[in-house]
Amino acid sequence: MHRVAIIHPWMPQYRLRFFERLQKTLKEIDIELDIFYGETPLEWRARNDSFTPTFAQQLPTRYIKVGGRHLIFKSVRTILERHYDLIILEQAIRNLETYALLLHPKTKRKIAYWGHGQTFTVHKKSSEEALKTRLTKNSVWFFGYTQAGVDAVVASGYPQPKTTVVQNSIDTAALKRDLASVTDTQIQRFSNLHGLTRGLTGIYIGGLDAAKRIGTLLETAQLIHSKVPNFRLIIAGDGDQAGMVGDWARDHQWAVTLGPIFGSEKALALRSADFMLNPGRVGLTAVDSLTSGLPMLTTNWPFHAPEFSYLTNGDTAVVSDDNPTSLADEAAALMAAPEELARMSAACVRDSAQYTTEAMVMRFVHGIQGALKTKT
Repeated sequence: MHRVAIIHPWMPQYRLRFFERLQKTLKEIDIELDIFYGETPLEWRARNDSFTPTFAQQLPTRYIKVGGRHLIFKSVRTILERHYDLIILEQAIRNLETYALLLHPKTKRKIAYWGHGQTFTVHKKSSEEALKTRLTKNSVWFFGYTQAGVDAVVASGYPQPKTTVVQNSIDTAALKRDLASVTDTQIQRFSNLHGLTRGLTGIYIGGLDAAKRIGTLLETAQLIHSKVPNFRLIIAGDGDQAGMVGDWARDHQWAVTLGPIFGSEKALALRSADFMLNPGRVGLTAVDSLTSGLPMLTTNWPFHAPEFSYLTNGDTAVVSDDNPTSLADEAAALMAAPEELARMSAACVRDSAQYTTEAMVMRFVHGIQGALKTKT
């Protein structure tokens, strides 16, 4: 039996189903998977979306501030004490345990990476990209979140046959079940409670922090409301800017804040909205958008996460110029065209079939099998 380890940076709620199914599927083909994870990164703890699963082991984690950034070291003593045929790490240069495992004679020829493939969400620094490329080339396999990530590592010289496009996703099966279980009566009660307007309600769902450009979201919402007085906005999530959002919402009674929501609560909020509004970073919320049939209204900001590529401007999303006025104009136009909104909603549901946890698991399994066969 082969034995594989994955060291995930931390354990967000949206990864649980993927890891559970991956462990089970690999066990069926005589591959044992151990999952390890670190403490939630400092910048994301306020989101309150981490989880402590029984099927994985948390590693002692230290944060070391160097200049303006934090380096991370997860203790890998447990991993070095065991025998693994493959160790899958996050493709990130700030994880110091990566260098320890690359240098250790027991593990250096068993490393694979899982990640974006290139830096999408911040300005690229050539020195950091060069280091990431060098680390990636010293691996037996690369698991890319999306096709764009795999294309990036192949363009830098990594062999394409040793790559897997994971097609990063969330548990869409559970979300679809939750969405289907919401009744019209529940939607009506929720809408009445929060004063929502059918056909004119947007929703933001995600972290409430600087990476999501929450200030731009609020400015855009105010502009939309000035154009469409019956516009309503649901804001769901948590983060270090939650207090600012709460204060703003108290001064703008047409907006409602829900805090972090999951499962049936998330489904009810999504079913009560008509489109998603997110001028900041769009990542896995693209999958929420498609699965729930809510077109994404966003901008052409250059720092979206890889999953932004799942959306198609004019079909499943409206991508405006990167300023609040342009996005507000697009939102007002879409709300004035209910037939177009309905067409885009149907297109979202159509495209959602491509992005499932089940498909992601099978892609990962095939990649692991390929990596285990690779001779280094």
